[in-house]
Amino acid sequence: MGLSVFPVAAGGGVTQKVQEFTSTGTFTVPSNTTTVEVFLVGGGGGGASTAQSGGGGGGGVVKKAITVTAGSSYTVTIGAGGSGGGSSSSGSNGSNTTFGSLATAEGGGGGSINTGLNGGSGGGASAGYRGGSGSQGGAGGSFSGASGGGGGGAGGAVFGSGRSADNSYGASVNGGIGIDGFGGGGGGGSSSSTHGAGSSGGGRGGNSSTAVAGTANTGGGGGGSGTTSANSGGAGGSGYARVTYWS
Repeated sequence: MGLSVFPVAAGGGVTQKVQEFTSTGTFTVPSNTTTVEVFLVGGGGGGASTAQSGGGGGGGVVKKAITVTAGSSYTVTIGAGGSGGGSSSSGSNGSNTTFGSLATAEGGGGGSINTGLNGGSGGGASAGYRGGSGSQGGAGGSFSGASGGGGGGAGGAVFGSGRSADNSYGASVNGGIGIDGFGGGGGGGSSSSTHGAGSSGGGRGGNSSTAVAGTANTGGGGGGSGTTSANSGGAGGSGYARVTYWS
């Protein structure tokens, strides 16, 4: 967790300051501050495990100005990424990132395993940027049980849905695109070389190898696993918080 100040203070006047949180901590409001702007990213959902499984959804991204009490302290909780599925199981949901009780960015949904003739669905993302509606994960394709998994939805864009896999043998798709490098969905797993790519911190889907995890502190969803149930899905990336204030 670091503190950066810009522009450089001149003559003791009020300046804009930014405090970043990559792990849970406390923000103490200066005595002359009553409003802050928070940028919060929830933890990404984990990708599923089994052949052609879905990638995890990106964590929600929230940016808003809120009224605070001068001199008070607020707990900033950074959401954990969801676990990748193991032994033919779906990924788990990411956890919420919060600024006290005043603002919440929800965690992304875990990816689903394939079901018979269909590749697994990507995890649905939570609420989008600036309160936009949540984006949904892409559906898995259908082709004799061998089609690719859907990409996870993006948490950072109102229209950031994960793409659905088509009906081509083994094809999988990329995760939905987040915003400002945060909240991207994990890629779908595949039985071929065409595994889905992650986006904005989301992990790449697997083919013959284990899927890639979402990047820490981006809220990226984990990639779905590839050809066998022995390959685990990727874990979701942890969340992030940034507080901008003037003091």
